[in-house]
Amino acid sequence: MNRPLLLAAVTSLFSLLSAPLARPATVLVLQFHNSSQYSDLNWVGESISEKLKDEFSAHNEIVFGRDSRGEALRRLTLRPGADYTKATLIRLGQTLDADYVCYGTYEATLSTGTTELKDSSIQVNAHVIDLRKLHDGPDSSEAGKLVDLGRIEEHLAWENLRYLDPSRNLPVEQFMNPAKFTRVDAEESYIRGLLSTDQDQQQKWFAQALVLDPKFMNPAYELGKLSLERKEYRRANSWLQRIPADDPRYFDARFKMGLAAYNDADYGAASLYFRDIAKTYPLNEVYNNLGAAEDQMNQPAAVEDFRRALEGDVNDSTYLFNLGNALLKNNQFAEAAKVLQTGVTQNPDDEEARTLLGKAQRHEFTPAGKPPATDRLKTNFDLTAFRQLKAVMQPKSGT
Repeated sequence: MNRPLLLAAVTSLFSLLSAPLARPATVLVLQFHNSSQYSDLNWVGESISEKLKDEFSAHNEIVFGRDSRGEALRRLTLRPGADYTKATLIRLGQTLDADYVCYGTYEATLSTGTTELKDSSIQVNAHVIDLRKLHDGPDSSEAGKLVDLGRIEEHLAWENLRYLDPSRNLPVEQFMNPAKFTRVDAEESYIRGLLSTDQDQQQKWFAQALVLDPKFMNPAYELGKLSLERKEYRRANSWLQRIPADDPRYFDARFKMGLAAYNDADYGAASLYFRDIAKTYPLNEVYNNLGAAEDQMNQPAAVEDFRRALEGDVNDSTYLFNLGNALLKNNQFAEAAKVLQTGVTQNPDDEEARTLLGKAQRHEFTPAGKPPATDRLKTNFDLTAFRQLKAVMQPKSGT
């Protein structure tokens, strides 16, 4: 999404949002580096990163996902999980406009006479760099048995959140409730699924994680994503509907449920999902997809929702196409031609848009209830970028 245009959209919609909380931090959490000799424990470094990201997100901080982190690593041609220099860490964070970089290492040891890694002990050392002031934050360290990894990760999250927002009252008991801890074998299965590049293997690992710990919602979300990619739309929604409203992935899950319902021709459900999201996150892509679902049901609101999407990014070819298509469907030829001409000028290779433009210019009437062409969906939900820009405009607490 175009950042200046998104900033303009956020500015115009900012007054509609709920009263601002303390300004959230934007945090890049890296995979922790395995300093031990046991390469089969590399998954632990990603597990620590995932848990910190989940807890930071759940407490209103803005955290970059694995895709954004991976893109930053690719830009700098860096290997995931390596032991980076401080200069490299700063460059990584600055690549994504992060306020903080959280990173660390862990060491695993086996007791005398023990050969099973599941019985190992680990020590985790976490560090934070404040990129706004270019200085190090306090270090934190946790140690224990690998089987207690969930407890170790939760305590690390609590310690680091107190640094990210010292004004917040965070009782440690909130983090150390045993009901929050994920079984270590379920966590390992989930992380191995995340690290796999084979969809069949991913599905196997995520399903195994859920069998081991049915209350663990992260693999359910990933299974929903996989099903959507495989065009198994009803199965996707059966997984994604498990994500509770207090989960950081909730709105992204609802967006994917909207995509699944739309592609399954359940336009009523799709419009409900997208409309629900728009109340909290009035993003261009949400209004575009809401308009597409409404258009399929011949609802007049579709045109206005396409307009809202286009107002946020006046050069987006998808929004231009959909608005022009909806206007043409309603036989509003002059405006349809103007909108479609803009799209064709920007993308001369779009033959479908060019065909619609010809119809608008010739004033060809569209049969009632039949759109001239299939509307185009947005498949990415860029909530992180929206929250980042909203945070830029939000005054710091106490100012």
